[in-house]
Amino acid sequence: MTMLVLVAAVALLAAGTAVAGEPGASPAPVAEPAPAATPSLTIAAAPEAVTAGEAATLTVRLPDVPGATLQLSRKTAGAAGFRAVGPLVTNARGVATCRVIPGTTTIYRVEYAGDGVQWLPALAESTVSVRPRVTFFSTARVYRGDRARLSVAVRPAHPGATVMLQQWKDGAWAEWRSVRLGADSRAQLAWRTDRAGTWPLRAVMPSDDAHLEGRSRVRKVIAVRPNPYDVPIEAKGVIVVDISQYRLHFFSYGRELRSFPCVTGRPSLPTPLGHFKVYARGMWPGGPYGARIMSYHPPCAIHGTNEPHLLSRFPRNFSHGCTRLANANAIWLYDHAPLGTPVWNVR
Repeated sequence: MTMLVLVAAVALLAAGTAVAGEPGASPAPVAEPAPAATPSLTIAAAPEAVTAGEAATLTVRLPDVPGATLQLSRKTAGAAGFRAVGPLVTNARGVATCRVIPGTTTIYRVEYAGDGVQWLPALAESTVSVRPRVTFFSTARVYRGDRARLSVAVRPAHPGATVMLQQWKDGAWAEWRSVRLGADSRAQLAWRTDRAGTWPLRAVMPSDDAHLEGRSRVRKVIAVRPNPYDVPIEAKGVIVVDISQYRLHFFSYGRELRSFPCVTGRPSLPTPLGHFKVYARGMWPGGPYGARIMSYHPPCAIHGTNEPHLLSRFPRNFSHGCTRLANANAIWLYDHAPLGTPVWNVR
């Protein structure tokens, strides 16, 4: 019996069979850890270009690692390197936003340090370009031959820089004048118009290493022909009754909008000379005052008439001192001459 057991043991050893847990058994295989990966990290600016003083929004996305802490830094134009702005923490969707107001063109960088196990470090960059804020003002209306005053200001400050004034001509913007900014980053120019017309103008600050090209709003200088009555160019509406011509003129910002024949006072009741203002107005169904009446100097007024045939005569001095117009012209004038409108009776 003993001999049989010994033979069986020898046979097992010869077959290479080993009992688990005993000396000489092979170890169980162990799974290798997965290698760390680079997460998907992006940063985008909206808008990508702003005017100085305006804000842009940076949107950072790290969808692989929600709730991660990131480092935001920036590099302004001309700077040697990046400077830290502060930390950002992504939300449950892996998104973080930040509002920035750059003064010059700036590169924004966001960095993720990684977790040392599953995710490697990552970074992404986005640029916000900046236009300077160019402010341009001009005299809106001048008489031909008078000076229009133009002024330019640029922010951020560019002392000593040259700003180009452009004029819209033949369907395109053309360089017209140049001005140099002073120490306060401002410049002024007086320009004498040589003819009547409308002059669209704008100021352009050329691009440099820190800024894109900057453009102002378009301003229009309107030059009109001088009038013989010296009506102020800034007056919205002025009524001029030229008694020597028996005509009523209506001027707006230096331009004559309408000129009507009129009847004025008879020699014994002349229309008064001088400067007055409309102090009362009314609508009439007819009669001697016609369709409309505008009182300016008691008892004198400007009104319509029920005797339109008198407007075809010359001279036309038949009234009691009032200025009579054809009813259609009186209605037009009433619609354009509110209370307070100046009335100049001249000869």
